[in-house]
Amino acid sequence: MYIIGAYSYITAAIIFLAVFSLIVLRWRARSASLELALAMLVGCAWALVSAFAAFEGIVNSLWSVGLEIVRNLVWGYLLLKILRLLNVTSSSWYQSIERITYGIPIVLLALLLFVTAGGSGIGHWLGYDLRIVGHLLMSLTGLILVEQIFRGSKEQRWAFKFLCSGFGGIYLFEFYVYSEALLFSALNANAWASRGFVVAISLILAAIGMSRLPVTSLGLNLSRPMVFYATGLVFAGIYLLIVAGGGYYLQLFGGDWGGVIRNTFIFAALLFLLVTVSSGTMRSRLRVYIDKHFLNYKYDYREEWLRLIRQLSSEQDVGRLEEAAVKALADMMDSDGGVLLVRQARDVFQVVARTGLKIEAQTEPADGAMIQFLEQWQWVINMQEFHSEPDLYQGLVLPEWIQRSDNIWLVVPLMLQARLYGFVVLGKPRAEKAFNWEDIDLLKTAGRQVAIHLAQAGSALALVEARQFEAFNRLSAYVMHDLKNLMSQLGLVVKNAEKHKSNPAFVDDAINTVNNAVERMNRLLAQLQAGMLSSEKRDLVELSSVLELVVQDKSRGTPVPHILQSIECFVEVDRDRLVSIIGHIVQNAQDATPTTGFVHLSLGTDSRFAMVTIEDNGSGMEEAFIKNRLFKPFDSTKGLTGMGIGAHEVRHFIEDLGGSVDVESQPGKGTTFRLKIPIAKKR
Repeated sequence: MYIIGAYSYITAAIIFLAVFSLIVLRWRARSASLELALAMLVGCAWALVSAFAAFEGIVNSLWSVGLEIVRNLVWGYLLLKILRLLNVTSSSWYQSIERITYGIPIVLLALLLFVTAGGSGIGHWLGYDLRIVGHLLMSLTGLILVEQIFRGSKEQRWAFKFLCSGFGGIYLFEFYVYSEALLFSALNANAWASRGFVVAISLILAAIGMSRLPVTSLGLNLSRPMVFYATGLVFAGIYLLIVAGGGYYLQLFGGDWGGVIRNTFIFAALLFLLVTVSSGTMRSRLRVYIDKHFLNYKYDYREEWLRLIRQLSSEQDVGRLEEAAVKALADMMDSDGGVLLVRQARDVFQVVARTGLKIEAQTEPADGAMIQFLEQWQWVINMQEFHSEPDLYQGLVLPEWIQRSDNIWLVVPLMLQARLYGFVVLGKPRAEKAFNWEDIDLLKTAGRQVAIHLAQAGSALALVEARQFEAFNRLSAYVMHDLKNLMSQLGLVVKNAEKHKSNPAFVDDAINTVNNAVERMNRLLAQLQAGMLSSEKRDLVELSSVLELVVQDKSRGTPVPHILQSIECFVEVDRDRLVSIIGHIVQNAQDATPTTGFVHLSLGTDSRFAMVTIEDNGSGMEEAFIKNRLFKPFDSTKGLTGMGIGAHEVRHFIEDLGGSVDVESQPGKGTTFRLKIPIAKKR
């Protein structure tokens, strides 16, 4: 029974240590974290002392009793602290329960010290062992505190129910143990032996509750070395407990060889522990494991990320953005500066920005050893590590200009998807600092963000240039289209001159046509020089007069266009351009309509738009042609005589004004164009 009790309390001690480690390493920002850690530490000490007492065949030693009293004192303070966090301290009973929580353990501890000093006769009063009565009262007080925490948690019950279940289970079982001891004047050996297992199970529930406690600023500030050595000691202690248990069973079942096997096993286990502790590789792995899984991170990643984005977003010019990117990475590592090299069109990496760092950086070919290494492995090259442990870098040969510089610290790849966009060479830090996996992860992630930002800025600049070329090409195409129409008019005059040159009316009309063509060409040249098209130049124009000009201009062709309906209506538009595009629609209608057909124009309005309708009864168009080809630029049905931009120009011009173009057509029945142009506001 004593051996079972010993393992029972050892189990409890292991759980106490595990929860203590979690509080210190992971939950140190939880409410009352300092009190929680202290409670687990004292509980572990109590369980270990009880376990050693059991190995000695003692049910309840003075040390275990004393530590149990201290444990209950610390646990009582912890539960009172949680009650304060729940803001229930204003209740009338709170001060009384607080006095009882502190008073009973202190009195009992004083009584225990007095009994130990020789006053054992005072230990009993009216036939009762006062120490058992004190333990009973402490467990009862603990149950009352747990009940009050559960009652006061209300809407936070999800966070506190497991904590209350765990501590409540411990206090309830101890209340049972000491109640039975008070009745029978002796502790039940079975109950005492199983108490360690009960505490371990209940503590697991309590640990779940601790993980759910609200986060506050209360916490332990532990240095990384302290956490490292404390965690190492915890693991070593657990390992030694396992070894001790294994040695015990080897001796128990080993027969005559039991002692020899036990001693050999323990020696081998201790030797293994010594070799492991002295291994630099194992220490490094333990340190990385602790850094990754237990400690708060080295960086405030939210702040680092916001600062990086803020620095990158503050510059619009690509050149200054590249300098900002170098400075952002240098500031992140507390470096004195850096140099940025980016892949260029000739597939070489050239210096595009530098801040602070004075090195003779040269161009790097894309097929160079360092570029291939960065692109394949995506590693941050640490020059100190490269010189001390070159095997880590797969036999990498660095460029001469990097090797001969004493100021270079890091080479950071800027990855854009799986392709190396560029790399940043950073100078040494302003003060000596440790460089670990966390710095590498931060730099690699920041490097990807910098690459994306720079690539987007470069794409935006290229897009602006492409749009400028597109605008110029479109302007040229429109001008050529208008010049073609003017040439057609002048060609018609020349064609008819031989027949009608003696007719004064024809001569007057020809002069007017040439004069009109000259004026329109001058306006086109002015627009070409200014680099703008008609929708940018707007005047208040009376729309019915525009239709009259179009009809007058196109009356030389057949069928002659007619205006069926017109009203006074004003729009803001470039007059000449509007005449040109409506004239283009009329001209196409004439080309598609036999001389016996008609081309009609009409003008109407609704509340917001002027409606210009051009209708003919010519050959018409299929619906698929209207949908897929009519407004597509450079797609013409007129062969070499057409440019295929007339209809595209019509829609583009009208939509720039805020209007729309609708087309209805049926093959063999004709076509109707409806232009909706916003009516000008009254001035």
